[in-house]
Amino acid sequence: MVDAELKKAFTELKVKSVETTSRINGVNSQIEQAKNRGKHAELTLSEIRGCDDNTVFYESLGRVFVLEPKEVIMNQLTSKISGCKDSISKYEEQKTYLSKNLKESENAIRELIESKKNVKS
Repeated sequence: MVDAELKKAFTELKVKSVETTSRINGVNSQIEQAKNRGKHAELTLSEIRGCDDNTVFYESLGRVFVLEPKEVIMNQLTSKISGCKDSISKYEEQKTYLSKNLKESENAIRELIESKKNVKS
């Protein structure tokens, strides 16, 4: 009876641990994507800053290109950069929370194994 309960609890903790690890990997992927988007926007902004004020800029909207002033493009890129930074900080908080959750699951598994060893002794 006790072994069945311990086995069930161990299985549940192991599943929780695997799910948390998977979610951490997903968050890491989202962090990398946000970093890449931010870096792309930073590089584009630095190139645009080097251009003359009379340079013509076009923004892509689906299959259409729309003429936009330099200031509008720069403001859009700046807001995109700040949005990416906000996303990264949000994802880092999620990752911290999930890491703590994973550590708690691992500790619970260890305690369960120790209690199982003590019961057998």
